[in-house]
Amino acid sequence: MSRRPAWLVAAVGFSVALWFMSSVSLPTATGQPKPLVVPPAPQAPTLTSPANLGVKRGSTTELVLTGSNLAEPTAVLASGPGKITLVPEAKPDAAKVRIKVDVPADAPIGLYTLRVATKNGMSNLRPFTIDELPEIAEVDSNRTKEAARTVTAPCVIAGRTDPEASDYFKVKVAAGQKLTFEVLARRIGSPLDPIIVLHDGKTKRELVELYADDTPGLQSDCRLTHTFKEAGDILVEVRDTTYRGGADFFYRLRIGEFPGATTAFPLAVQRGSESKIGFAGPDTESLAPVAIKAPKDATLRALYVAPKGTAGISGWPLPVRLSDDPELLEQEPNDDDAKANKLPVPGGISARFATKADSDRFRITGKKGQKLTINAMAFELNAPTEVLIRVLDTKGAEVARSNPAQPGAKAEFTPAADGDFIIACEHTNYLSGPNEIYHLSVRPATPDFDVSLALDRFEAGAGSGTAIPVTSVVRSNGFAGPIELSVVGDPGLSGSVTVPNGQTQSAVPLIVKAGTKPGAYAFRIQAKATIDGKEVIRFATITDQVKASLGGMPNPPLEILETCAVAVLEKPAFTVTMTLDPEKPEKGKPAKLKFEVVRGPGADADIALAPVVLPAGVTAALKPIPKGATKAEAALTVPANAQSGALTLRATTKIGGKDHSVIVLPVVLELAEPKKAEPKKEAPKKK
Repeated sequence: MSRRPAWLVAAVGFSVALWFMSSVSLPTATGQPKPLVVPPAPQAPTLTSPANLGVKRGSTTELVLTGSNLAEPTAVLASGPGKITLVPEAKPDAAKVRIKVDVPADAPIGLYTLRVATKNGMSNLRPFTIDELPEIAEVDSNRTKEAARTVTAPCVIAGRTDPEASDYFKVKVAAGQKLTFEVLARRIGSPLDPIIVLHDGKTKRELVELYADDTPGLQSDCRLTHTFKEAGDILVEVRDTTYRGGADFFYRLRIGEFPGATTAFPLAVQRGSESKIGFAGPDTESLAPVAIKAPKDATLRALYVAPKGTAGISGWPLPVRLSDDPELLEQEPNDDDAKANKLPVPGGISARFATKADSDRFRITGKKGQKLTINAMAFELNAPTEVLIRVLDTKGAEVARSNPAQPGAKAEFTPAADGDFIIACEHTNYLSGPNEIYHLSVRPATPDFDVSLALDRFEAGAGSGTAIPVTSVVRSNGFAGPIELSVVGDPGLSGSVTVPNGQTQSAVPLIVKAGTKPGAYAFRIQAKATIDGKEVIRFATITDQVKASLGGMPNPPLEILETCAVAVLEKPAFTVTMTLDPEKPEKGKPAKLKFEVVRGPGADADIALAPVVLPAGVTAALKPIPKGATKAEAALTVPANAQSGALTLRATTKIGGKDHSVIVLPVVLELAEPKKAEPKKEAPKKK
């Protein structure tokens, strides 16, 4: 690996610091993780807007985002289609920012995210929805049945619940009209656990059995569909199951003649293939399937399909996983070995327990000594099914089974000889019906790896950069090779580092090209390795951070789990450049870190240095860079068992009485093996 030029080893821009939503692990001399908590950047913006923000497609809407440190915004980064522009304010307000949202008429409805970048940093993500229904804002005076707000279907109501209170809405229905009432809460990042209760508009009494809570497949959200025999007014009550409420307990109540599908079927399709997507859920038998052409793009994890009813209104879109392997649909009957569906290896199949005591059988061919992994996914795809997997040989003997006590259904086995095997799937609760669907996959247990990040938002100056801490590199099934981590996304961003075998943490340098305009930029961390002669690509995930940002959503959209953001800032208030001496230290011998400082106006105080990521075994004797100094050194201890990798520091100083931090770009610490002592030459014997 070549050493990076010195100009790349720069500091980040004004008021940059890592915002860690969890601890970062700092390897100690023994290689054991030691928690290192880095405080949030004090000037970075934070969005606290109630996240029921949304717009109707084909419209232009002004929205107000609230939070802290929002003064001097430079851009809004949205994951969805359309254009978002900042609305100038006569007087900057650090607590809010106004935006204009233009959404095209053909924009797909669904959940998206947005962030705000300011001259000081990047905000956390907040959910944002696009719908086709006209939106109505809730009023705070609808907390009783008598004060119910009158609305006209179809519509979507943006509301929130207060503690110990319900929200009420009055809807006029026609005789024979079939309406669906659906609350989007957990599925759009709210902690609300909603309930829907319908009441008679005249008597104010609850209508028997017209109640919904934790509808299967909706991640604890609820949906109710009913055909009304008589015309009249209906009261719709929305509340939390335990009467919780507050600013974050937002929801979107959709009312209209749209289908109540909970899951797409099939649950997965092969990339580049043409398929017809049907639906599972109440009253979905008559829904027309949607023809799709799956994208070939290997970076996409899923596509979304919205069911449409006879009234022309779409139900909420449902995910369909994208697979690299052949994907099949179960063919019934397949309840005995003779009728078992043939499943390729590797391959996947979407199936359902259609009838009482249904047992699905699938035939695979195993190779001697090749370990196979069988997975059944249901909850991950918002299906309610619980699957038990058993693997049988041709004589009916069980060779493997899943453990019902473990999350997910997974079985592994290694054939002792070439031959066919039967995968028998049963419902652990003996349930059946059109909604009890699942996806079964069979793949060789090949060497693989996963990478996780500690943070999803960063700040860096143009012509400078920052460090992306990688807190977990997990190699599995015998893989023990190096992994190249790279910044991919906007062409103005770059940076890469290689994680050597045995190392589980690192830091990826993120370089911002000189001349890049201040604003918000999305990127991902690509992880690439060569396994059995083939290039394997994965993307680092930020699952914990996303779930925390979305109210603990059980199954966030897959595409959100990999996307990070950086705010590109203007020229930094001070910069710190770090180099190694020698360039390639030898294991077991001391080395030095050399620093050069460029101080802007007011940045003449002491500069404290702290480690963010150090390669395993390496320690640095860091001391503050004295007031006014432009050069400094620190001793670097490199024991004989140290590992190569990225080395990253954080520099902090006071400017105008406030703390300002920069992340010193990592230097790639390449270690040389100790030189072997040359044997002493014997002096020539005298004749």
